[in-house]
Amino acid sequence: MKEKYIVNSKNKYREIKKRKIFLILLILCAISLICGILFLAFLDKNGKQITVNTITSFFKELSTKPNKDLIINTLKNNILITIIMWLLGVSLFGVIFELLFLAIKSFTLGFSITSFIYTFKFKGIYLSILYLFPSIFNLIIYFILGFFATNYSIYLFNYLFKNKEHNLKLLMKKYIKVLLISMILLFISSIIEIFIVPYILKLFTKTLF
Repeated sequence: MKEKYIVNSKNKYREIKKRKIFLILLILCAISLICGILFLAFLDKNGKQITVNTITSFFKELSTKPNKDLIINTLKNNILITIIMWLLGVSLFGVIFELLFLAIKSFTLGFSITSFIYTFKFKGIYLSILYLFPSIFNLIIYFILGFFATNYSIYLFNYLFKNKEHNLKLLMKKYIKVLLISMILLFISSIIEIFIVPYILKLFTKTLF
């Protein structure tokens, strides 16, 4: 009975730790997203005009025919980022870069949403949802990957420096599964971003210019 109690206590403690990590990552992403949304308001007229010109020129040149180089580069970038994030989780100090990456991604997403709405007014709401859907989907994947990477880093630190017993082989197996699932989901996201999103956007933007 005592052993069962100790095991249950340890499991509950681990669950609380995981919830704390999840909450910290969520708060970080939320704050970064809000900062990105508000950032446009701090730009001067010249900065805002550059943002508007960049977005409008993109939509004017929008094509439904995906470039082969674009396909390869998008897939390469997504896979490379995933592998780097995964490897950082294996290292002890990679957590800092994980947090920084999630903050930058969230900030960029927030700024992009505001920029679309500022440029196209009400239409910018659904345009931002359509165009940024792959980015939102990717951020969720990176968030999950970052969560598991942070957990693994903490377990590794405790195992190496605090002599706490952890089944690192089992943790690594789970971590590898997370990597494989992340890569599959990012591949699907890349296909949507390259083939589907431009086609739908072109239909919606015919009346904008």
